[in-house]
Amino acid sequence: MHKTLKLAKTVVIFLSVVFSMLLIGNQVVANADETARIETVNIVDTQGNTLKKQQTQTLDGDPQGLGVKVPGYDPAKTLSEIQLITVSPEEIKTEVVFKVDNDKNAIGVSGTVGGKPQDPYYISIDQVADQVGIPVASISSVSDALVKLIDFAKYGIYFDTPGSIENIQSNLMIDITVTYAYQQATTPIQFIDSNGKVVGNDTIPGFLGKTGDYTPKAPDGYQLVDTEPIAYTMSEKENPVLTIHVVKKSVTPDIPSDNHPTNVTPETPVTPAPTTPTGETTQRPAEPTIPNYAAKKGAAVYATRAIYLYKKANFKPSQRLAKYPKVKRVNRPMFVVTDYARSTNGALRYKVRDVNHGSKTAGKVGYITANSKFVVPVYYQSVPKSQKLTIINKRGVNAYRNVNLTQKVKHYRKGTHLTVKKIVKYRLTTRYQLSNGDYVTANKKLVIQKDIK
Repeated sequence: MHKTLKLAKTVVIFLSVVFSMLLIGNQVVANADETARIETVNIVDTQGNTLKKQQTQTLDGDPQGLGVKVPGYDPAKTLSEIQLITVSPEEIKTEVVFKVDNDKNAIGVSGTVGGKPQDPYYISIDQVADQVGIPVASISSVSDALVKLIDFAKYGIYFDTPGSIENIQSNLMIDITVTYAYQQATTPIQFIDSNGKVVGNDTIPGFLGKTGDYTPKAPDGYQLVDTEPIAYTMSEKENPVLTIHVVKKSVTPDIPSDNHPTNVTPETPVTPAPTTPTGETTQRPAEPTIPNYAAKKGAAVYATRAIYLYKKANFKPSQRLAKYPKVKRVNRPMFVVTDYARSTNGALRYKVRDVNHGSKTAGKVGYITANSKFVVPVYYQSVPKSQKLTIINKRGVNAYRNVNLTQKVKHYRKGTHLTVKKIVKYRLTTRYQLSNGDYVTANKKLVIQKDIK
């Protein structure tokens, strides 16, 4: 076996040949097992972060190579390592690692057979170019050389050239791990108040391609308009600012307790001087009368039908700021109510801020109708008669131990049916408490009060 690998130092080698040598060198003979085996492909970075969902396929019929490119990662610049593991019908495990070595300007190859290490060696860029049949100048880096070698070998994966797998045995279990260089990424966070002012900042650290849910924490003196975790994807190293809308907390004045001492006789009685009333009283301006169905200030509402955002409370076509067409429930436009007004004919209007993250209208301020046939609260206010909910968010919904949506306990996929026992108010939002005591959002864009089959 060692002789075979030493010979490879002077002979151009590619993947299928490597495996053939490893197996032949140990005189492994495949049996007649006709059971199809599985190929599994994992894609990670050098810090162990998963960059792409695991891929699998059965190695029967005419299997195709599995693509291993990742958005944002140029393989010719960031490919670091490829590990291939096979297990024969006799349960003999063979491992080969192709590692980019920029210092030596070559691909390092190492491996084990049945747990026994084999002599490592290097494949130069010149050797790769000769084997693949392309000019050396067309290979930009060691990483690029490994990319071209993999595409040429047709051994279960590909970067640029998809197609049938030619050099693969259907009686092998194959596990391939593709490793890219770690690419740091960040997403900046800005907390915006009802006047459009930035009142706080935060940053989500991560890596290129990372997805997740950000649970915001409002700056001191403010509360979140929407307390749901926000889904994000780091598609760039420096991602666009994620805006989170907040409103000032409702301040309850401290009422001092009765701090007059009891059973104490002052040394010198004090007679207060008489005061002369001025006859003046302070009056506050009256606010519009608000019906019970109206959303509270700071609460989130969304449009169920097509509406416009207007510059003033008297709606005129010439004062339209934006149009919001009727869309599917999960995409309905959201607003935060910052104040109320009435038109000259008495119709109630909401003064709002557009909080549709990522849209061109995000941050716009104006007036929309308060008619409940067009605009309703985003959060449910009651328990359904059936006590059943269905998850409608394509990313699913998390369940939490606490009403403030902390201590995640489970993730429910889209289409999951849940049984609820009560609804709980939390600041300007609501939660459903499930029959098991956990809490989920009552956001109508994420759940629906139906047992959808």
